Amino acid sequence: MDRFSQSLLGQGDYADAGMILPLARTSDGEIVLSFPQSVQGLGRTAARATGLLPMEYDAETGLPSEDILMDAFDAAGSFTGAGLLAPRPANSLGMGGRVKPPTKEELDPMGYSNIKLDQPISEVEFDMAPRSLLIPERKVVSPEALQGKIMLFGPGDRTGVGLLSGVEGRTFDTPVEALGGRDYQLATPYAWASDEGVITGLLNRAKKAQQETGIEDVFLAHSTMNPQSVDFTEMMSSTVAEMLKTAKITKKDAKAFDADVRKKHKDFPGVKSDGFREWMASQSGATRKDIITRMDNSKRRAEGFPFIGKARYALTEEAQRNVPTFASGMSFIPIDVEAGAIRNPIIDHGSYNTSMGALGPPVQLPGTVPNDLFYRDFFKTLEGAVTKSGDPQPMSMKQYTTRLTNPYQVMDQQQVDNLAQFLAEGGI
Repeated sequence: MDRFSQSLLGQGDYADAGMILPLARTSDGEIVLSFPQSVQGLGRTAARATGLLPMEYDAETGLPSEDILMDAFDAAGSFTGAGLLAPRPANSLGMGGRVKPPTKEELDPMGYSNIKLDQPISEVEFDMAPRSLLIPERKVVSPEALQGKIMLFGPGDRTGVGLLSGVEGRTFDTPVEALGGRDYQLATPYAWASDEGVITGLLNRAKKAQQETGIEDVFLAHSTMNPQSVDFTEMMSSTVAEMLKTAKITKKDAKAFDADVRKKHKDFPGVKSDGFREWMASQSGATRKDIITRMDNSKRRAEGFPFIGKARYALTEEAQRNVPTFASGMSFIPIDVEAGAIRNPIIDHGSYNTSMGALGPPVQLPGTVPNDLFYRDFFKTLEGAVTKSGDPQPMSMKQYTTRLTNPYQVMDQQQVDNLAQFLAEGGI
């Protein structure tokens, strides 16, 4: 038999052929061009039908052998599309096939939701009216513009500035005012807003940096937090409150949820209470996060609670939706260290009662930089750090240490060069 016929029928050197690729492996391990297995099945079926190959029957059943039946299956697949019986990934090209459901990670790669969503997070519909016409744009600068300055670590959530009036086709009774995020610096005369203890801690850290370096200019360097960090804010609790108004939660399930929350928060008014939004707005960020997180699980979703991840996504500034957690470069603003904490600022943030003064407008780099590169000196101190079991510390643990420390980095010439090279190579 010639080599072409051997290849078509899957014999000799062509018996071990690929399922799809036109290749086969010989007994000597050599890779040769060949018809793939599915075509070989069609070839053998045709050869049996024309008498070129003998028919083989099972001695016990009298039916065609398993090999013949499998060849016939492959032959049918060549005409109908073998994919009709095989799963394929969602959104893949091709005809037929059982579509393999997308995974949680495919639907929500950044982790906005704790549970699997019913659609890709990027397709969530919401009505956010931006305030872009009312605020200036942030100037983009090169690393050289920051040379000789102190960069102070400033973790910030990803929220934008605007008016959110609906999510998933449901119009809110009372729209939610979002004030940022990093764009708080553009919408107000202040550099940052948080609880008084956080602002005071940052300012004390800035003073220490000035004393240790002899440098007066301190810039607060925005560092993107986890996509779920928005749970601390009033704008998030207010968004959830509006979504709850149309949620189909039974009285029984609402009562059970309320009882669970009241074990820790005695004066909780109730998830379906008219006073839910106002009560949540009056609480600490930790309380808001605790209650919102309790809704973000499969049990509560089955009871009719809204997809909490969709609320988080709706409030996220477009420019930060897919930025890796703990990346720097999206905002740097000179802060007024001497003025101290500004309690009860003229422009109320809604989530926080204390602000930090600014000495100039914010700027940003043309890309983002991972914090282990940006805070060079601090991360050098973490080299060789291990867990209790002796394993190297994972980045998540180093990020936690970073949050506790609030490090700073002097932008010396070496650091300027490092960042410039990284950004020239594409950044992150």
